[in-house]
Amino acid sequence: MSLLINRSTLYPYILWLLMLGMTGCGFHLRGMVDMPQWLNNVAIINEGPQELSSFVQAQLQAYNINVSDDPALASYWLFMQPEAFQQQITSVSASTTPRQYQLIYTVHFKLQTRQGKAIIPAGQVVVTRQITVNSDRILGSDEEEEITKKEMRQDAAIQILNRLGRSSL
Repeated sequence: MSLLINRSTLYPYILWLLMLGMTGCGFHLRGMVDMPQWLNNVAIINEGPQELSSFVQAQLQAYNINVSDDPALASYWLFMQPEAFQQQITSVSASTTPRQYQLIYTVHFKLQTRQGKAIIPAGQVVVTRQITVNSDRILGSDEEEEITKKEMRQDAAIQILNRLGRSSL
């Protein structure tokens, strides 16, 4: 009987120690970023497709950061350069048709003050994915590629936010 009581009282302490150890090692849920307090009014200056900047804007607004449509009213400018997708064949079938390829997404960005002082100098985010081509379902493969590209843009937006969260004045 005393052995069961000791185990039942020991489990909460073990659980507490595991949770303490996970927070001590820097573990955090994906997408959870501590945004700096000074980053309060940002304009996204987009020189590429609108989809990535809308993902970044939605993420910033989720952190209660004001995203201004007018750069003249914003304290900070986030420049988003044109994106680039690249395909590299990684596997070929016996009939020399591509069976699998790696999709590489690259986007360049920088954060600066309205006065031109660089806070995050020009940098890039690279996201890669493997895509398998099914010759029996070509239309499905095309749709899968478009879904994968959308997911890659979302991942790039999260990476940009992670870098914004680690930046300092």
